[in-house]
Amino acid sequence: MDLTKPLSDKEFEELERFLMSDATLEESLDISMLDGFFTALIIGPNMVMPKQWLPHVWGETGGQSMTWESTQQAGHMTELVMRHMNDIIWELKNDPDHYEPLIYEREHEGRHVLIIDEWCTGFIRGAMLDGQSWAPLFDSNESQGFLLPIILYGTESGWQQLEEKPELEAKHDEFAETLADCVLAIQDYWLPARKAKSTIRNPGPTPSRNDTCPCGSGMKFKRCCGNASRLN
Repeated sequence: MDLTKPLSDKEFEELERFLMSDATLEESLDISMLDGFFTALIIGPNMVMPKQWLPHVWGETGGQSMTWESTQQAGHMTELVMRHMNDIIWELKNDPDHYEPLIYEREHEGRHVLIIDEWCTGFIRGAMLDGQSWAPLFDSNESQGFLLPIILYGTESGWQQLEEKPELEAKHDEFAETLADCVLAIQDYWLPARKAKSTIRNPGPTPSRNDTCPCGSGMKFKRCCGNASRLN
């Protein structure tokens, strides 16, 4: 198992279908929401461990639990999810100039319209997993420009503003086109905090290669955080 290997088109479609199927719970993320969710986790001020975010992927947020067909299915889908996350990590780290959020499109009156609601909603959900740490950014006046599209299309208060202010809704295409720049600006904002925390070392014992990974993914350590080629 190579968690740094990008998903093939077939694997990507498999994951997309699974997230939209009845196999997941009502509050599960679709593929665009998942992309926004992971982006927030990756560029935020702190590392959020899989045991904290995996339940949100499947919709296990209201006391319900996933019913898997088998442990093999659970492991396979978790692998696809983590590989997609690592692909975003690689792109933001190594090729940020070509980074693009994964968003849906629809045809409207003969033209393609970018649908950014799902992606922005996923991003907000990811940020709110560590909401206290994100608060300085949301409270900062200097950040309002690059947060505005995400707040407008990813929160209930933002949706209300769009309904009440047609001039904001008229800027939809502009907001959609600047979304990647917003991500890179947020990444730069939190970079000093992430660098400072990356120097901290865990003094605890290292699990053996066949132990369950302490990050909560459910995988063996050698296939998860103990994989030397893994990016995160």
